[in-house]
Amino acid sequence: MQEWGTILYFLLIGVLMFVAKALKTWVPGLNKVVIPTALLGGFIGLVISLVFAPIITGEDTFIDVDAMGYIVYHALAIGFIALALKRDDSKIKKKIWSTGMLITSTYALQAIIGILLVFIFFNNFVGSGMLVALGFGQGPGLALSIGKMWNDMLGGNGMTLGVSYAFLGFVFGGTVGVLFINLISKKKGLNKPKKYDEISTNTTTVEIDTIKEVSILDGITTQGIIISIIYALVYLILLGAHALFGETGVGGTVFGILKGFNFIIGILIALLYKRILRRFEQKGKRVRFLTNNYILSNIASVAFNVMIAGSVLTITLDFLASYGIQLIVTAALAGTATLFYLKFMTKRIYVNYQDEYFIGLFGMLTGVASTGIALLKGVDPNLETPVAEEMVLGSGTAITMALPLFGILFIPSLTYGSANEVLWNWIALLGCLLYTTIFAVILLIRGKRGVNV
Repeated sequence: MQEWGTILYFLLIGVLMFVAKALKTWVPGLNKVVIPTALLGGFIGLVISLVFAPIITGEDTFIDVDAMGYIVYHALAIGFIALALKRDDSKIKKKIWSTGMLITSTYALQAIIGILLVFIFFNNFVGSGMLVALGFGQGPGLALSIGKMWNDMLGGNGMTLGVSYAFLGFVFGGTVGVLFINLISKKKGLNKPKKYDEISTNTTTVEIDTIKEVSILDGITTQGIIISIIYALVYLILLGAHALFGETGVGGTVFGILKGFNFIIGILIALLYKRILRRFEQKGKRVRFLTNNYILSNIASVAFNVMIAGSVLTITLDFLASYGIQLIVTAALAGTATLFYLKFMTKRIYVNYQDEYFIGLFGMLTGVASTGIALLKGVDPNLETPVAEEMVLGSGTAITMALPLFGILFIPSLTYGSANEVLWNWIALLGCLLYTTIFAVILLIRGKRGVNV
């Protein structure tokens, strides 16, 4: 049965998400918490694996952690490529830089909490604390990817640690977030939501690219081919980087970083592709059918759901024994710090829709964007406020502003084992402190001047 191989894991993820969806639909209480179906499915599979694997096989898990990690690694890249390919036809200019700065400064704050806890209580590699910022702020895919790069420094548990932070972030945001929705609803005299489903409140118009194309399957094929070509280019670039840098020494470190950021390479190629299409459009060529937003959104959704469910399945008993206490303490404190920081800042940055900004950003900065949107719909059911769109656009500017922060987060791994390792760890902490402080001061000044109206 070797020919089935990796496909069994895709079948497993599909079955688990089906079971999770059924439970969320039929079991009272589950739909009163904001928890993605993919996350619940992954958790069900994790519990089954951790309970029965030691009894049946004598192993920690039924899952080949490396194989599942590869699935998550590629699903993250495919999802981001699909999102990057979407057309932006909006003509509205929004002031989104303040939202981007708030998002980025929260990343840095989460990293500060993680680093300080390692310094004070846990004698581990500093990256074990930093990963909370990636797990909370960027979700399981990036946390797994970077954690895998730090595996050797974390006793082979880097990948699982990053995923676990993301998992606890989802739980923290989905439970505490619902509590605040109830408080906000009571304060505003609104009817609090009875349940939180994953059904869109908006209708969607399906684009028909040509008169002859009445089947949407043709559009799916087109988008799938384009994504495949772009990801093939990513592979060729990484293949060239491997030949150029090798796998040892400084060159190996550079190659490892490039391999971990495969999704960024894919995003850049997708943006270049869109720019080329725009040039053809300006010359009167009919190329609009080559990007279909509706289909691309669905491809991204499938990829990210696979990523979330698969990432949870990489957690093992051995990891929990080694990092369980640090994981729970760091996640709890980082989540609490995120809560109070966002509550304080949103009151001073935004003149209107302060509660909506707070609850949406809190969900996004403990889970992913869809978590933030799900929570936001609890106080803005039809997404009539500009908050949802500004969250998405602000996260785009945040990626740009966070690039130097990613550099800071890599300082401890690049200097690991050197004579000045401790000094460089303190420099990384100082860099995160400066990030949060400078952005917070700028935001407070802009808020007082009424920039975000």
